[in-house]
Amino acid sequence: MRVGATIFVQNYPDWNRYEAEERGEQTPTRPQTSDRSIFLEEIDIARIADATGFDSVWTVEHHFTPYTMVTNPLQFLTYLAGITKRVDLGTMVVVLPWHNPVRVAEDVNMLDALLGPGREIICGVGRGLGRREYNGMGIDQADARDLFDESLQILRQLLATGQCSFEGKHYQIKDVHLRPQPEGDLSRNLYCAGGTAETVQIIAKHDVRPLIIPTTSLENALMNARSYMQLRSKAGFAPSDTKLALWTYCAETENEARAGAEQYMVEYADSALRHYELLRGHLGGIRGYEAYGAMTDALNKDVEIFRKAFVREHPWGTPDQVIAKVKHLANLFGTSEIMFIFRYGGMPMKAAEKSMKLFAREVLPALKELHPRPMLAEAA
Repeated sequence: MRVGATIFVQNYPDWNRYEAEERGEQTPTRPQTSDRSIFLEEIDIARIADATGFDSVWTVEHHFTPYTMVTNPLQFLTYLAGITKRVDLGTMVVVLPWHNPVRVAEDVNMLDALLGPGREIICGVGRGLGRREYNGMGIDQADARDLFDESLQILRQLLATGQCSFEGKHYQIKDVHLRPQPEGDLSRNLYCAGGTAETVQIIAKHDVRPLIIPTTSLENALMNARSYMQLRSKAGFAPSDTKLALWTYCAETENEARAGAEQYMVEYADSALRHYELLRGHLGGIRGYEAYGAMTDALNKDVEIFRKAFVREHPWGTPDQVIAKVKHLANLFGTSEIMFIFRYGGMPMKAAEKSMKLFAREVLPALKELHPRPMLAEAA
């Protein structure tokens, strides 16, 4: 099994100031800890991953809040390509409704050309959820499903063949050819996050493999993965692997790991609640996001269940405990690669480095020996 490391770049301590500013209150104009200092610190995650045997380095796309501060993942990965020597690079995810899909294909193709033989770009895409992000981009979130569906078809064509013609509601593409010409079929490394039934249906019918990023819960993620496998089978496609993102905290003792997980994983969950505004109830009224309405109702009854779910579900502990938990999850999800998030919430970089280096020494070799089988539709 392949193992990756993910760069998140959160400024969690700034949430109170950010939300006060958003409400129009008088606040300092800048965070106590600058965004750029966090950004520059986390570049070391890529260096550590490259030096210690990880297979890949991944990053995300978000805008406008302290949740994560990587606004252009392919640009960031192009920089990381220059400071690393051996790791593959991946996006989790490029949010397609916020971009012209032809430009996304061009950027993926350009990075693939720069990486050269022996290294790959894995293009993970998604639909996006954040109200603030859609508003900031000037895009009606009610159009997200159609934009995503069309963009995915265009991107898949371009990555597979280097050319595309497409006639849709939002995009009309007439015989576009990528240059420099791709050396091969780049669509083999196209994956998609599916957080709702609507997105799962789209990616299953287009034969795009699932990228599982459980920002709400692993239980919901597993339910969506099982639905995907059933829909994929009905569409006539063979079983597929998955790529799975997990939060982790590794320490020499269980008590030390528990303290880190109970602080920083809870802070991450809180940041997700705040960024996606999961307690507001607005998502249930947006076409294509109706499933989040029931989630909002459940969260408002007991939000602490959500905040503590990451501690309950994700792999933390001593190296042996982390190996055991990851092995179970890898087999459950039928994954070919797990991307671990080592720094999140208000975690200091020193704590993240300590956890990551212990993980690299004592967990990474065992995980590379795993060979999970794809999840079968019958089992799902």
